[in-house]
Amino acid sequence: MPGCTAGADGDQPRPEDRPAALRAFRERPAIRGMAGAAIAQGCAGSCGPLGARMMLTANQETRPGGIVVVGASASGIGVALGLRAHGYAGTITLIGDELTLPYDRPPLSKGVLWGTHVAEDIALATAEEISEAQIDLILGAPASSLDIERKRIVLADGQQIEYETAIIATGASSRTLPQFDGFDNVITLRTWDDGVELQRRLGAGARLGIVGGGLIGLEVASSAVRLGVDVTVVEPTAQPLANRITPVLSEWLLQQHRDHGVKLHLNAVCTDVVVDGPSVAALHLSDGSLVPVDVVLVSVGAAPNVGWLEGSGLELDNGVVVDQFQRAAEDVYAVGDIANGYHPVYQRRMRMETRSNATEGADHLARTLTGSTKPYAPVPFFWTDQYDFKLQSFGLVAMEDAFEFSWGALEDGKWGLVGRRDGALTGFFSRGFGPQLAQHRRDLNDSFERSLEQTLTKGVVQ
Repeated sequence: MPGCTAGADGDQPRPEDRPAALRAFRERPAIRGMAGAAIAQGCAGSCGPLGARMMLTANQETRPGGIVVVGASASGIGVALGLRAHGYAGTITLIGDELTLPYDRPPLSKGVLWGTHVAEDIALATAEEISEAQIDLILGAPASSLDIERKRIVLADGQQIEYETAIIATGASSRTLPQFDGFDNVITLRTWDDGVELQRRLGAGARLGIVGGGLIGLEVASSAVRLGVDVTVVEPTAQPLANRITPVLSEWLLQQHRDHGVKLHLNAVCTDVVVDGPSVAALHLSDGSLVPVDVVLVSVGAAPNVGWLEGSGLELDNGVVVDQFQRAAEDVYAVGDIANGYHPVYQRRMRMETRSNATEGADHLARTLTGSTKPYAPVPFFWTDQYDFKLQSFGLVAMEDAFEFSWGALEDGKWGLVGRRDGALTGFFSRGFGPQLAQHRRDLNDSFERSLEQTLTKGVVQ
């Protein structure tokens, strides 16, 4: 998966994603007297993926109170570890709906598909590290409701967890299309199990139909080509990602796929399927094509996981609506993909499905809950790894911006495309690491700091 629900090193958790909070925590004096030592009991030699295919808790009965994080996502484990790194000494409970320890999702569309990454390679923390951080962990327990009046979270198994502060980090789920419901060879890619199943089906010579030409769909296409798979991408627009990476880069990216043998059906949708028993055998497209398939990946975006919050009293609108401190209500916060936050620099609401937002948002929230009063104003960033290149995006450009190459050209191995508005830098894209990249990043960060200071001076915050 891309750095859009991903940091800059692609397949494995970046140093700043995984160990930073752990290192900071380890440098502090040990926090004693809280649960944790029992977290890895029963796990030696028999744990499944990521070290835990079982319910793990530090106590048989989770203590009420303290901070409860719902969602063992990158942002969920990030804020839990970040709280310890920034000195929080109270009880922390982390609740996850999957029966796995927290893991990184970007490698699902790359290293996991290639077979070069096993579960432990993408883990964001081990059971021992979570135990060391004195975090109570409950796995395989989806949350079913939130009562903000009684300050209580109810799990699907009926267990009730009381909290002093609740953090919502339940992320998003892959969208589906009704014509593909119920078939055994149709897959979405969001979880470890999804990645394992897709990898199992992508042997050399297999025919993969990808419905949706966004970043995840195109990353899977590039990974599948490497495996010798015959790949067809079906995309309803003429230029996928044009509004995100500019029309020029969209066309360049599509050409990379054509050059590697990927068949692209643009301005086309799947109108019907040919069924063979429990499986889809072929796709009927609106352009008249019939595409034989052995496996279908539906990659049409993600929807925030807010169903369990219906009736909670929180404002739900394309996620959980939060302010510039990621606060949704008194003593309730949301972080990561699920948070629809007010960005004080852009002065509008934004829900950012990027890996960097998970990392930065978690660190910001941990700092906020331990005393910081600085608003959350991240510089938008994502990356995608395809074939032999890494495409990175910094800032937020608009189609009316003026664009120029700061270094290199599209036909080169390294280049940087910069966007400006009224002479001011709005963002840039890069392939590889050119000499101006570091300076552009500094300029963009400095511009954000100045804009944030001006916004706060004017009192334009929500």
